[in-house]
Amino acid sequence: MKPLWQGVLLGVAAYLFFMLATAPAAKVLPLVQPRGVSIAGINGSLWSGHAALVTAAPVQLTDVHWRFRPLALFVGQLGFTVTGDLQGQRVKANAGNGFPGDPQLSDVQGRIAASTLLNLLGLHQPQLGGMLEFDIADIDWPASGYPALEGTIVWTSARVSGPYELDLGKVVLETRIEDGVTRGTLKNEGGALLLQADVEMESSGAYRFDANLQQKGDVPQPVMKFLATFAEYQNGTYRLEWSDSL
Repeated sequence: MKPLWQGVLLGVAAYLFFMLATAPAAKVLPLVQPRGVSIAGINGSLWSGHAALVTAAPVQLTDVHWRFRPLALFVGQLGFTVTGDLQGQRVKANAGNGFPGDPQLSDVQGRIAASTLLNLLGLHQPQLGGMLEFDIADIDWPASGYPALEGTIVWTSARVSGPYELDLGKVVLETRIEDGVTRGTLKNEGGALLLQADVEMESSGAYRFDANLQQKGDVPQPVMKFLATFAEYQNGTYRLEWSDSL
């Protein structure tokens, strides 16, 4: 009888899963959406659907589509592959909800204007040019504050356009997560100011920047004055240790 009961239970579980997956998303998603996330204009099913707007402050995605990822259940997640528009640029990610309700976000890929990112962070200076292309393998969400990131961000045609002009070429940031803190390396090539740095940022927004910088082209006088004041100069290299908070 044991194999029979196992078959019955498996059939019941499969039926319940089918009913849940094909249920109207407008009824199911409000019950399982992660904290801090709001979804509007929902249609379709939990298996495959669309939302006009998904907000996880300060980020807003429009024209969002998702498909259910059944294999995510084996690692304790209600997971989806999600695509949407972020400030006019298409992004893709694996997203969902863990049990008992922790948000999950990984494999985030897309691009955004550097100036737009500063606006999302509420920063108005400096003014930046160029595009940020990101490939974030994992995101660790704290109870409050900024998340920790593991992945690669490439800033192409990187430049500061205000309050002064500074060409930075191509900038690459590679990060990892250690005890909920983002740590990584930052370097560039082809710019007027060559830099190599160790970086660190906590969920509170406090950050640290330890860098070696070398002048390779025309650098604005305010930047050179800043380096002369706050950095240690030796054998053509400025050593700068800087910490602040967003």
